[in-house]
Amino acid sequence: MRSIVSTNRFIPPILLVILSVMLTLVGCAPASTTSPTSSTSKVVIDWVDFIHIGGILYLNSPEKSGRSLTKSDLGPVFATVTFKLAGNVQTQNYRSKDGDAAFLDAGTKLYAVKGYKPTFRLAAQVNNAITLYEADTNPHARKGSDLLDIGGKVRSIGIVSDQDGVTELAAIKDPKQVATLVNFVMQAPIGQSLMLGKLRYFIVFHLADGTVVTRAYWLDTGELQRGILLSKAFGDAIKAALPASH
Repeated sequence: MRSIVSTNRFIPPILLVILSVMLTLVGCAPASTTSPTSSTSKVVIDWVDFIHIGGILYLNSPEKSGRSLTKSDLGPVFATVTFKLAGNVQTQNYRSKDGDAAFLDAGTKLYAVKGYKPTFRLAAQVNNAITLYEADTNPHARKGSDLLDIGGKVRSIGIVSDQDGVTELAAIKDPKQVATLVNFVMQAPIGQSLMLGKLRYFIVFHLADGTVVTRAYWLDTGELQRGILLSKAFGDAIKAALPASH
């Protein structure tokens, strides 16, 4: 189990990686700030934007280089939020339950996203704005395809610098190579105990529908966020695509 609290509510792709590095217990929310000298002080919890459905922890997936979802992308209602943590939970020891959400109100409908398994993507519509959530951890996941439903849907693969989470260092566009690398991801075993390395990039999967999936990748350990353990062949392809200076 990992925690689902952060000291920053803005969650660009780079912060998703920081969360995976720093957080240790799903559903347990340590305080972002406390004041031990005051008997009347309260724990201040700054939640990560998550939903917990069917045992799966989904995190908000902000659009960085892909298009935003529209109403036409929404499938049927898959689940409904039953409890909002922000403003209602003041204890560090709370463990999230199915139906919990950090910021979505109870009663908020969660929709399947057309073309994707709901175990990978869900979406919420609030005040005409659509928020996309993608699976971060799934206790039932055994291989990459159980976490990322992108097989046969990737148009190109970008390799982005971890310095700013934006600068693209290289791109893989050959359809055969793209298909091979995505297959490596789909078949890779899962080990969600975190094997973080030192040499990190962001792998951006540009999908055929114009949306993107961004995940951190540690070249020295072969881990693709979160816990997808990729082969040496995948790493060799990434190294070959990168400029010599990297």
